[in-house]
Amino acid sequence: MAEDPNDGNDAENRTLRPVRNAGNMYGGQRGGGGSRPSGGGGGGFDWDQLGIPKLWLAIAAALALLFVAYSGFTARVDAGEACAVTRFGDITRVAGPGLQVKLPFVEQYHCYRTAATFFEVLDEQDRSEADFTSGPLDGVTRDGQPVTLTFNLRYLIPRERVTEIYSQIGRTDTDVNERVVKFHSRSIVRQFIQRYSSAELYSGDLASVSQLMKDELDPLFAESYVTLQYFEIKRPRFNDTYEEAISQKQIARERIETAANEAEAAEQDAVRAANIAQGESNAQRIRAEGEAEAIRLRGQAVRDNPEIIQLNYIDALRTINWAILDGSQVNQFLAITPPAGDPAATGGGDPNATTPSATATPAPEPTATATQTPVPVPTQETTP
Repeated sequence: MAEDPNDGNDAENRTLRPVRNAGNMYGGQRGGGGSRPSGGGGGGFDWDQLGIPKLWLAIAAALALLFVAYSGFTARVDAGEACAVTRFGDITRVAGPGLQVKLPFVEQYHCYRTAATFFEVLDEQDRSEADFTSGPLDGVTRDGQPVTLTFNLRYLIPRERVTEIYSQIGRTDTDVNERVVKFHSRSIVRQFIQRYSSAELYSGDLASVSQLMKDELDPLFAESYVTLQYFEIKRPRFNDTYEEAISQKQIARERIETAANEAEAAEQDAVRAANIAQGESNAQRIRAEGEAEAIRLRGQAVRDNPEIIQLNYIDALRTINWAILDGSQVNQFLAITPPAGDPAATGGGDPNATTPSATATPAPEPTATATQTPVPVPTQETTP
């Protein structure tokens, strides 16, 4: 049996056997079919045996070249960002939003967020959608009460300050937040809170406190090329025992103020009632004086003109409705004396008949079947 030259080194044969098998599968001389025996030389990879058209292979190669060119020669800057462009570590320019052209392996883009950025200090159990967060801050009030503080703020990095921030502050947004925003805000709030008593922080005007803290932070942020737009401190949290004591004290104070307000309201109601009573008394006095004056004037008019009584009497008679009734069935309740010259006054006529005044129309003569007497039926009682 012939000696196989490849059997001299078993370890080498085991290592090269997969490579030889792959060459036997895809190898062969160009233009000639079949596989080349193991150990043969010459030839290359035949792409036709993969069954892929050469056109598609050319398109794939072109796309790969375009991707390499795009990723190597361009840089995309998002809206709300600005990038410091460095060339071998030296800042050359500031790139704004859009597709930027860069030199591969030479230029580097260091981008910062120029839109508003939110930083919030909150309790660990709370959740926030701020860009950066931090745990609660411990402090002490002016009267020595421990307090837990939380706050939030909004800031931005001006585009024109990107080069200064890159060279002096930090190379990422996180660096700026840690070295400027978080550092200054936590230290200033802790120091500033010592100016206030616990009662002032618990029930005071926190809006004015927040504004004073912002005024303190503004120059510190500006020194680091950062603009502070908004700052708000939330209501401080004391221990449960102290908060209960403050709450009870506040309730007692509110009750005292409520009682004082009620007493003042009652006093005002009493003054109002007295004014109303005085006004009513004055009104009654004025009405009485007016009625007395009217009576005096009527009496004076009667004294000066006696004929007014006769005229009033005649006017009253005009409103009386007269009727003819059976005299035997009617009881007289008012006897009217006939005026002078009436037949009844000289004894003539029926003595039981009641005759109205001279201005009234006499009743007709009664018939033979019944004795009738004209009786006046007044519609209203009149006093001459």
